[in-house]
Amino acid sequence: MSGRAAHEIGIVDYPGAQAACILGLTDLFGIASAMALDQGRTALRVTHWKPVDSFDADLSCVYDSAPDGSPQPRTLIIPPTMVDPDPEIPAGVVTWVRSRHAAGATLVSLCSGAFILAETGLMDGLSVAAPPICATALAKRFPKVVVDTNRRIIDHGDIVTAGGFLSWVDLCLFLVERILGPAIGAETARFALEDPTAGEARYFAGFAPPLTHGDRAVLKAQEWVHMRDGQGVSLAELAAAAGLERRTLLRRFAGATGMTPVEYCRRVRIARARELLEGGDTSQKEITESLGYKDVASFARAFRKAVGSAPGAYRKRFGRKGISPVDLAAQDGSAQKKLTAFSTL
Repeated sequence: MSGRAAHEIGIVDYPGAQAACILGLTDLFGIASAMALDQGRTALRVTHWKPVDSFDADLSCVYDSAPDGSPQPRTLIIPPTMVDPDPEIPAGVVTWVRSRHAAGATLVSLCSGAFILAETGLMDGLSVAAPPICATALAKRFPKVVVDTNRRIIDHGDIVTAGGFLSWVDLCLFLVERILGPAIGAETARFALEDPTAGEARYFAGFAPPLTHGDRAVLKAQEWVHMRDGQGVSLAELAAAAGLERRTLLRRFAGATGMTPVEYCRRVRIARARELLEGGDTSQKEITESLGYKDVASFARAFRKAVGSAPGAYRKRFGRKGISPVDLAAQDGSAQKKLTAFSTL
């Protein structure tokens, strides 16, 4: 075992925070830590921090995966809220998060956790990754922050933001690779995304990206696609991201993933659409625009062909808040039919 101190990752358990995200991150970081220890590497230490009340600026550590002296998070994650896409912001938590950053901690926000991060003032003038469901409210409340709904993870070095209600797996793998290195990152990704017993663990709903092929150039290309949710990606850009000639990229990409880059981008876009439909009441028009489809009809056709049901029907069955009025008006008669069995994307 390495003699170096474990890298501590703190998670802020503020009122209304998404419990599934907190517990999922804790479990996956624990898996990565065990893998690192098996290889004689530095482990991860995960702590949870909870305020006594919304005005308390001295949060308490309520969970510690490896108690050893006073906990001091080097990376601090702010999870999303389950309460409101335009949430109330606990003043004490904001003060504490700002003080942790001043002490040297890297700050990380997930989805609507960006509201707390933006309230610190540390994001003024910087871009923040946010899903469409809370982008408008975030931009209105914090006009000095540049809200970006097109990128899934934005890394400013000491501040990282991730958009998407279900993006915690992406973020966890990003941080594991950053902290423990690409080898542990890849091994953790194989466990989380490719293990047949993992069930729903995957980057996006309905799509588990093939990551065990071992072609690092193709993995870079895949990352490029995921960071852009599969839209607006040219072959030239993809080849440049991978450091390959176009013909070489096409051959190696197909060999590694079993798909052409175009098909891969299509699957990522559809999977992102499924996430948006499941995660909130973002209208089909907003989803169409955010994912680069020509119009709502084009998006609906592509979605129905890939998934087996219209977007509105899919949301009605799997969405957290049910179908939105906008989508109800937009869907055609076929969307009212009983959902068919979903085919693998």
